[in-house]
Amino acid sequence: MHPISLLRPLGLLLAAATLSLAMTGCRIERKPADDPQKASTPAGSFENKSFDPKAEVQAMWDKKALPAISAMAADFPTLKSAMQADLAAAGAKYGHRQQAEGAPWNMAVRLTGKLVEVDTELSAGVANIDVDGDGKADAELQIGPVVRGTTIRDILPFINFTSYTNQIDFAQLANAFNDKAYEEAFKSVDRTKLKGAHVEVLAVFTGDSLDDVPTMTVISIKVLP
Repeated sequence: MHPISLLRPLGLLLAAATLSLAMTGCRIERKPADDPQKASTPAGSFENKSFDPKAEVQAMWDKKALPAISAMAADFPTLKSAMQADLAAAGAKYGHRQQAEGAPWNMAVRLTGKLVEVDTELSAGVANIDVDGDGKADAELQIGPVVRGTTIRDILPFINFTSYTNQIDFAQLANAFNDKAYEEAFKSVDRTKLKGAHVEVLAVFTGDSLDDVPTMTVISIKVLP
C-alpha cells in the first residue's frame, strides 16, 4: 500500500480527536428566563418611571374631571336632537375633541332608562339601556371591570398630549381614567343584578352620530327604586 494511503486514515483520526477536545473545552451558556434583555419590550425603553397615571387621575378626578364632564352633559333626547340638527354645534356645546376639524367628537350625556340586556360574563362587560321605552337598546354601556377606549381622557379640555413626555404616558393616563371611572361608578352597584333595573347614568362616548347604538363609558350610575 502506498505510504500516502496509510496517512489519510491517521489524519482523519487526529482531526476528529482534536475536534472532540475542542468541544469538550467549550461550554454553552443559557440565559435565565428572567433575563432583562429578553423581558424588555420596545415600549419599556421609553417608560417614564417618574410618571404615576393613577395618582395624576386621583388628583384631578373630583376637582376637575367630574365638574367638566357634568357641565358638558346633556340629556340623551336633547343631545340626539342636537346632533341630528348640527353635529358641529352639538359637539362644541356638549363635548370636546382633541384634534383639528374632522376628528370625532367626544360627547357627555345623561341617560335615564331600563337596562334590557346585561352581559357580565366577559371581562369587558356591557349593558344595553332603553331610554325611550320601546324595549330596544338606545346605547351600550361599558360596565367593566375592563373598560376600553380613551374618551374620558379625550373629552377633557384641560388634557393635552403636549403636556406629557410621550405616547406611552398619554395611553397610561387614559387607562387610569377608565379604571377610576369603573371604581367610582360601580363600587356600590351589584353588576349581576342590573338586568331589568331602571337607572340614571352619566356617561361619555366618541362618535359622529347616533344613527348606530353608541358604546358609552360610564362615569356614574344610580339604580332607581
